[in-house]
Amino acid sequence: MKLRTCLSFPLLMAIFMLLAGCTTPSEELDIEPEAVAGLLDLSKLPADNTTLFALNGEWSFYWNQLLEPRDVPAGRGQQTGYIEMPSNWYKYTTEDGSNLPLTGFATFVLDMKIPHSSQTKGILVPPMYSNYNLWVNNQLLAVSGHVGASKEQSIPQKDTRVIYFDAPSGNVQLVLQISNYHNYAGGMFEPLLYGPAPAIQKNHDRNLAVQFILFGILLLSGIYHIGLSFFRNKDTSMLYFGLFCSIVALRNTLVGEVFFTKVFPDFPWEIAMKIEYICLYSMVPLFALFLQRLFPAEASALFSKISVILAAIYAIVTIAVTANVYYLILLYYQIFIVISFVYAIYLMIRAIFYKRDGAIFALVGFSAFVLTSLFDLSGFVLQRHSWQSFHSLGVATFIVCFSLVLSRKLSTSFNMAEQLAQQLTELNESLDKKVRERTLVIEESNKKLEELNRQLQEWSLVDGLTNVSNRRHFDEYLSNQLLHCAKKNTPLTLLLIDIDYFKLYNDANGHIQGDHCLQEVARAIKASLSPHQGLAARYGGEEFAVVLPSCNKENALAMAQILCTAIRDLHIPHSKSLAADHVTVSIGVATIQPGPDTNHRAIIDLADQNLYKAKSMGRNRVCANE
Repeated sequence: MKLRTCLSFPLLMAIFMLLAGCTTPSEELDIEPEAVAGLLDLSKLPADNTTLFALNGEWSFYWNQLLEPRDVPAGRGQQTGYIEMPSNWYKYTTEDGSNLPLTGFATFVLDMKIPHSSQTKGILVPPMYSNYNLWVNNQLLAVSGHVGASKEQSIPQKDTRVIYFDAPSGNVQLVLQISNYHNYAGGMFEPLLYGPAPAIQKNHDRNLAVQFILFGILLLSGIYHIGLSFFRNKDTSMLYFGLFCSIVALRNTLVGEVFFTKVFPDFPWEIAMKIEYICLYSMVPLFALFLQRLFPAEASALFSKISVILAAIYAIVTIAVTANVYYLILLYYQIFIVISFVYAIYLMIRAIFYKRDGAIFALVGFSAFVLTSLFDLSGFVLQRHSWQSFHSLGVATFIVCFSLVLSRKLSTSFNMAEQLAQQLTELNESLDKKVRERTLVIEESNKKLEELNRQLQEWSLVDGLTNVSNRRHFDEYLSNQLLHCAKKNTPLTLLLIDIDYFKLYNDANGHIQGDHCLQEVARAIKASLSPHQGLAARYGGEEFAVVLPSCNKENALAMAQILCTAIRDLHIPHSKSLAADHVTVSIGVATIQPGPDTNHRAIIDLADQNLYKAKSMGRNRVCANE
């Protein structure tokens, strides 16, 4: 019964994490149509289809040619053939039976037929090897790095993009340029994901949110255990575990949604790749040293030394050479990682056999980590879908279980300390005073900690860039006000505000000026609201939201016009806007009479529909529900 209780929490956590992480884009599809001879026919789908499709299949392929959309119908390029995507081009077999080189440049073209619809579509673009330009219906919508016909002209970058476009005619043409002179091989590793704009955005937001949450768990766990190691310097297991968590957190920013490049868009690609690989190398010796300190009787000091030496050699080679070289030796380190997995599992089974404290938790957590790591490594072979989110969730399960192991270890130490203190108290009553003094210090520390937690709670509700409420605070406030207005039988209004053509503003003025524009718009919105009138929040990207409790439709429209005017009066120049020569906004207004069971998604969807209506009518305007 005791063993069953010990296993229940980590086992349930592992199952939950693994099931949650199994979702990939392909599982959202009812069918998986593929392109044939450069054409993907989705025209038979219903117009209101919300399914996401991976753009797999045969794309038109133009080797050593950088074609733009105007060149394709004009016949300026000579088609090499059709290539199965996603794929690296060195796998393409030419007419003489040889394969293409690892480096070079190419153009890929895909024609699509989709149902006639006024609905905005979207494409989620994964990282390419190693830079790209993507046109959709003659519009250059996604750029990563700089595509060039030589190594000197080519600038690599690893980044993801989400783009949106309209195709009322039902015909869509994708023209994708890729060049590679820096990575091991060039091409597309993961498929483009296509679907309605809301579904694409939801998918992207979900992936980004999961990765951010996992990054926070890993980083906080690392900082926490490193901090503990300074207070328990005789026990280095916490130091190694904290360093391991911190390294995994850093690598987590360089894979998946690659939000490292979103925070540092100009960070050198070569250095970022080296950091990613060195993080991978250092994870093995850190974990081996951690296990050696955790289960010293079962662990092998020789294996720990070998792992340290091997990781150091690989790190030195990675620093000294370029990506297309150190990628070639990665396979051998992956074999060593698999050997390390087997060694660690064997060690933990021995620890369970000898009834070492925390061994069961360790085995459950590490088993989840091994399973998801094997899926992550299989991505190099499958090259169809990314398992990174699955692997990250396995890492989270691993962190939870091993944190429990260390917590149990700490708890045992604390219990022993308490027993010694009690024995010493019986021998010398004078220690009572010292114990009380120590208790006062601890209580004072707890008060400071509570105050710090309160400050952290407040900071977690504010968007760091614009100084208005963040999405989390918005969701909580909206849900609470829906219940409050339902009880008072008063209306509630939501304004969704989108800066018109903000991407064009960013492209023309740069992200720093774009951030300044967001700050000015947020300041204008906040200044237009009285202190107790409602809540202004950053909804996401260039979108803001305003919640107005007890506000009817007439007052809501008046407030929306006030906000429009206030932002126009900022007179922020916007030469690329198609709505005005300065920054403007489109506002979707939704006013409802909440009931006891009203879901906050209902009013958000209504406001979002009105926002899309305002955009489709030319932007720089307000639209409300009838």
